[in-house]
Amino acid sequence: MTTMRGTVKSRKPLRARGARGVTLVELLVAMVISLIAITAIFQVFSVFEGQKRTTMGGGEAQTNGALALFTLERDVRQAGYGINNFDFLGCTINAWDEKTSTAFTLILVPVVITQGAGSTPGVAGAPDTVTVMYGNSDLFPASVSLTQNMPSSSANYHVSNRYGFNEGDLIITAETGKDCTLAQVSNLPGTPGKSDNIVHNSGNYADPVTGSQLPTRYNKPGGLGPSYTFNGKIFNLGSLPNNNTYSVSNAQLMLQQLLAASSTAPTAIYDGIVQLQAQYGRDTNNDGIIDVFDEFAPATAADWATIIAVRIGIVARSGLYEKTEVSPATIKLWNDSATAPTTVGPVWTLTADERHYRYKVFQTVVPVRNMIWRP
Repeated sequence: MTTMRGTVKSRKPLRARGARGVTLVELLVAMVISLIAITAIFQVFSVFEGQKRTTMGGGEAQTNGALALFTLERDVRQAGYGINNFDFLGCTINAWDEKTSTAFTLILVPVVITQGAGSTPGVAGAPDTVTVMYGNSDLFPASVSLTQNMPSSSANYHVSNRYGFNEGDLIITAETGKDCTLAQVSNLPGTPGKSDNIVHNSGNYADPVTGSQLPTRYNKPGGLGPSYTFNGKIFNLGSLPNNNTYSVSNAQLMLQQLLAASSTAPTAIYDGIVQLQAQYGRDTNNDGIIDVFDEFAPATAADWATIIAVRIGIVARSGLYEKTEVSPATIKLWNDSATAPTTVGPVWTLTADERHYRYKVFQTVVPVRNMIWRP
């Protein structure tokens, strides 16, 4: 093209540069890097999660074991309140529950240890069972004497002093050479000539707080058999005494309250408890000092009188099953002192499967103070 200023050459139009894509090699490299990063992240997460589960399981076992030992220790410290009279220790108590129309028996002692199957000195077999008994009377727990012979087992009690007795209180009557009996106060007549009577009839009693009529749960019509003489004594346990049995079943600490106001069936109170072992601490020479811890089986009142403490060992287990064995083959429930009292503590042998769990051991010695501070 010719112009006045000269000739201008024509130019070809500019083409857009083609956009470059991601090659297959680059894509594969990126995927490999991503997979390595993801694998590392998940590995760190897996390790952290495993440590967290182990820590949480150990913490749960720590909490359950501590609470289980505290609960049992608290009950043992109250054992014997209201029944600390050595003359009748070990007496079999005949009892009747009107609510279930069944007869049952108790033992007039503060603490009863029933050794588990396979338990021998130095060996912890099946978990032991510990039964604790105590009253809840607000007044000083002292027995009172009968002042008249009973013509029948359902006859009224005539006592030397009714102070501290209330309608609805549970009472135990004892006499040397006879079984003891459990009854419930149904009436305390104040009429002339009857101010020493304690009536224990089947039927109702007037609640001393509300005045409402409540059923006498532990009075069997016609009585329970023994009739007592003026040599007998009555123990007032109060309106809500306790007879609590602790046992281990299905990795749970169970509690059965035979004198509970509601259900008397065993109830699970703590999870993760797999072993319970107990021994009596005995003062064999009456100097107020424990001479030996053992699995002694008391048979007489004199035997029961030597028991002034209880040694308790509880094992709590984590709920996490580890891939490898993380616990030793044996667990010793308490360390024995080189000085008196020297005793062999029970050793619990774990199976290969049980060693995949983690365990925590809790132990204590509890004085049976109501037998030490006896009248």
